[in-house]
Amino acid sequence: MVVTEIGKTVLLGDLTRKQAENYITASRLMGILNDAEFEESLREIDRIWTEKENKVSVLIFSCDSYSDVWGPFFTLFFRYWDCPYKVYLAAETEQCLLPEVKTINVEADTWTERIRKCVEELPSKYVICMCEDMFFRRPVKQDMIDTCIQYMDENPNIACFNFEKEYGWYEPSDYPDFGRKPDRSAYRNSCQPSLWRKSILEEMLSVNTSPWEWETSTAENPYEFYVFTGEADDLAFEYGYHNNKWFGIQKGRWVIHDVLPLFKREGIEIDYSIRGIV
Repeated sequence: MVVTEIGKTVLLGDLTRKQAENYITASRLMGILNDAEFEESLREIDRIWTEKENKVSVLIFSCDSYSDVWGPFFTLFFRYWDCPYKVYLAAETEQCLLPEVKTINVEADTWTERIRKCVEELPSKYVICMCEDMFFRRPVKQDMIDTCIQYMDENPNIACFNFEKEYGWYEPSDYPDFGRKPDRSAYRNSCQPSLWRKSILEEMLSVNTSPWEWETSTAENPYEFYVFTGEADDLAFEYGYHNNKWFGIQKGRWVIHDVLPLFKREGIEIDYSIRGIV
């Protein structure tokens, strides 16, 4: 906690790391904090964000053949998310050269085996997963993520909060804007942006199969899976997926009506001839 002006306090943990550092720097320059208080606040920031980094990781599902997509993906990822967590990328042999991203290289016979081995290397209790062709369109709603983490802290039986807009059947739940996926229903496992309990994700990936078979599995398990049921404007991650319409990349090719205006607006240049368009 740091005093930023007379009679006002700010909880450092409610801010991004950059905001917290800016606050205490401004407070020191204004004379509100002395040298000792400033140094203590810096240590508190480091403690808070070390704890956050050890609690949650982000894993981007990808592969070598999609390495050309990493540039536009991470441009929009970091533009629209001041991500407080360590970011990892799953690929077979290629390396992402961004300093903010650590690549986990694993080769395996099946997709689930490869992703499971990547997940096993993560140091955190929870992991936010998504694919590399989900291009952000607006700022990420960190407050929703924080709320879901709190729910999972309170209920160890929760496997996952899926942040995609639900378009199928779901059951009412005690969690605002989220419905519970019925037992033995498909798409409890999802490659859409989701917050997972790492230990359960490893278990769900234990059968060696493809990503499509993994998502449609109806195997029985005792865990709770939730999916976003609120308004589209309230999505934690807005990446262009609405009402089953094609977006980003489909069948390995750029969905040109979606990405062309997006990348033009964002100042991203792409050679569409390399991957092709649909």
